[in-house]
Amino acid sequence: MPRYDEVIVVLLFVSFLIWDHFSGVYKRNKRAPGEWLVDAISLPALAIIKPIVMAAGFGLGALLLPGASDGLDQLPFWLGCLVVFIPDDFGHYWIHRLAHNRPSFWPFHRTHHTSTGYQTSVAFRENCLWWVVQPGFWWQGLMIYLGLFEEVLLVTTIIGVHNIFLHNSSTKDRVLYTNRFTRGPMKMFEYIVNTPGLHRAHHGLGKNSVPFGNYGQTLFIWDVIFGTAIFNKGLIPEYYAVSNPEIMKQPWYYHLWWPLVKKRIETDPSLEVSVEN
Repeated sequence: MPRYDEVIVVLLFVSFLIWDHFSGVYKRNKRAPGEWLVDAISLPALAIIKPIVMAAGFGLGALLLPGASDGLDQLPFWLGCLVVFIPDDFGHYWIHRLAHNRPSFWPFHRTHHTSTGYQTSVAFRENCLWWVVQPGFWWQGLMIYLGLFEEVLLVTTIIGVHNIFLHNSSTKDRVLYTNRFTRGPMKMFEYIVNTPGLHRAHHGLGKNSVPFGNYGQTLFIWDVIFGTAIFNKGLIPEYYAVSNPEIMKQPWYYHLWWPLVKKRIETDPSLEVSVEN
């Protein structure tokens, strides 16, 4: 039976997809069928891979900490949530940053950026191995072993809901950066929490883009602390893609299942460098 975190995230995801349709996003963003296929397969793939990785994290905890089962179940609920959430979010920041700055690691995350549109459907768009190399599900599995199951459910709900919000297609938030009553609070808010305005700049290329910065998942304070925060006041990037045009030509299955499948079109390795978004 699906857990409440999965139900909430899926229902919200579908609701935002429907909103994108009726608001004309799909007509404005003319994307190739292969792009849509990557989006469509990514969420079911996540549903399969996530419990496997979490089970592995649980098993690793049992192997390395055999006497610690349910060892944290007496923590106050709020403190347990922080124990689950803070390392998860912190770890994601560093893995995400590594992916954008190391050519050997970039292909694991590249699929998320090969979309030519910024919209709800790309929220969970990833190469299948990204969910394995990023630490979140491993950590959550370990936390379940240590007795924080309910806390994990709440934290995964918050992360999932925020991720959908982060990738929503609306640009109406731009007024928040200019309105005299909201621009101050918005500035302070963005020092702590990641927003669509910050994240769509990270997805973009060309003018108003931030391909090397704004790596935070839910919290943006990691970018502030470690010097990768770039505040662009919600400006819209010139376009969305990765900088290697040959990668953009690869078929849908390559984006999903690299390195398990080979390139259909050979790429120039000199283009696949750390300065790529």
